[in-house]
Amino acid sequence: MKAPRTLGAYGVTLVLGMFGASGLMRSCTPPPAVSAPLPIAAECVQMVNNERAAVGIAPVASHPALQKAAELHSTDQAKRKKMTHTGSNGSNAGRRISAQGYNWATWGENVAAGQGDCATVMDAWMNSAGHRANILNPAFVSIGMGAVKSTDGTIYWTMDLAAPPK
Repeated sequence: MKAPRTLGAYGVTLVLGMFGASGLMRSCTPPPAVSAPLPIAAECVQMVNNERAAVGIAPVASHPALQKAAELHSTDQAKRKKMTHTGSNGSNAGRRISAQGYNWATWGENVAAGQGDCATVMDAWMNSAGHRANILNPAFVSIGMGAVKSTDGTIYWTMDLAAPPK
């Protein structure tokens, strides 16, 4: 049986000389830190419930699993500096909500980036047909809100809405 080939000290030196040690070190550096989730949940949920009440729809209640899913997705977006419904692992909101232990029958998600506060993001969502439909969907009974600031100061928002099986 042949012994496996190894680079040895000279081979490693050659590889580092050819490709540069700095390139290897950069790939090992963790991405820059982002803020902790911002304390916006209560204010934003109240605004959602005000919109729902204005059209005669029952309020949604904050749910810790949805809160965690929304905060984690906002963190993921902020780290990547990319507003998206798709997580860095390829997940959608349903998968992220399930991963936090919420057993859902239906779910919806709103994302946004760049708005500085709850009032501004709610205004943007209420002026967008799809986002408005999620906020005013009477099937939803639970909500989680996340907002995380990236290193460039952009706030990434996530609203997860869901309902358990009946």
